[in-house]
Order: sequence, then structure tokens, then C-alpha cells
Amino acid sequence: MLLLKTLARSMSTAANRSTSGPIAQSITNKVRQQFPDLQHFALFNDSYKHAGHHGMAEAENRIESHFRIEVVSGAFEGLTLPKRHRLMYTLLDEELQKGVHALQLQTRTPAEQERKNQRAE
Repeated sequence: MLLLKTLARSMSTAANRSTSGPIAQSITNKVRQQFPDLQHFALFNDSYKHAGHHGMAEAENRIESHFRIEVVSGAFEGLTLPKRHRLMYTLLDEELQKGVHALQLQTRTPAEQERKNQRAE
């Protein structure tokens, strides 16, 4: 019995990390279309981290509910962080309506990304 529970939990966790589901694919497509000069894009499905949180047990969408997104684009030049995030939330409004509960956003210009990379070295 314990083996079955462990196997079921690991299968659920793997599914909850997938970025190949319909919502993840929609996010990817929209970001790539919105930012043709995209220099970096990463999408992480963090839904598995929130599976036991209040309200998630009853939620219809538990597999694609929490995403972390990194976007580097010149389109963010001159925009404050709140304006960048509003741009992303507007772009992904349909996905939010379909059950995405949370988006963690990192939005940088190419110059900001370069400075980050230099600090990391």
C-alpha cells in the first residue's frame, strides 16, 4: 500500500511540474509572439509546491495553477516594474481566467540581464 501511495505521489508531482500542458503551451506561445526580440524565456510549473495549500484541494486546475516566468526583452525598456507586470498579466489574462492561480514574474531588459550575469560571475 505504501508503495502505491509513493508511486501515485511521484506521478502527480511529475505531472504538476510539466510545461507541456495546454496552459503552459499557451503561455509560451503568447510570450514568444508578444516579444519578438526575446533574449531569454523560461517557464517553470511550480504547481506541485502548492498542492496541499488551502483551496487547492477543491480547485479544478491543480496541475497548471502556479507558474514562474522569466522574460528578457527590450520591450521592457523604460517601463517600471509594475508596468511590466501589468503588461504580462494583461497578456496572460485568459490563462488566469482558466485557473492559473499565481504567476511569479521576472521581467528584465537585456542590459539588466547582462548586469545580473556579470554579478553572478
